[in-house]
Formats: sequence, C-alpha cells, structure tokens
Amino acid sequence: MISLQDIGARIRAARKARNLTAIELADRAGMHRNTLLALETGKGNIELGKLLSLCSELELELLLVPQQAADMRAAEHADQAGSQTELAQRLQQLMQQGERP
Repeated sequence: MISLQDIGARIRAARKARNLTAIELADRAGMHRNTLLALETGKGNIELGKLLSLCSELELELLLVPQQAADMRAAEHADQAGSQTELAQRLQQLMQQGERP
C-alpha cells in the first residue's frame, strides 16, 4: 500500500512540475500552506476533501485499485518486462471480480 510519504512526494513533484509555490497551490486548493507542506513531507494528515481538491488543482486523478493490480504494476515497473496491455486486461478482470456478490 502507498504511504503518506509517497503521496506527499507525488503531490510535491506535481506542484513543482507546474511551477507552483506551496502558497499558490494551498490558496487554490483552499487550505493553509502549512497543511500542504506537512502533507508533502509525509508528516501531516489531511482530510480526503482537501486531498481531492489538491488533486483537482494539479490535474491528478486519485485511483483506488485492487491490491493485486497495484502489486502487478509495481512489479512491472521494477523489471520493465510486462506489457501495458496485459496489465490493463488483468486490472479489468480484478475490477469485475470485485463487482460480483
């Protein structure tokens, strides 16, 4: 599972890639700069609504996927041996299994 530190690092990287200061992004997302900086360093806890607002401002999508699919994706990135098509097919299968009663 992804950690708060990972989420924070990704938020910071996306902010910097868009040449936004922490003050600018925090203002756009409707939060205090210290809240954003705490998240970016993995030391803060943030409300889901604020995280979604940050994602929206940074044009990021927050996805929830089955753990098996996330593990497969991580393994694919680690060894670069898998194919995107195979991963997409497996993810679809896992999502369909999750819908069954």
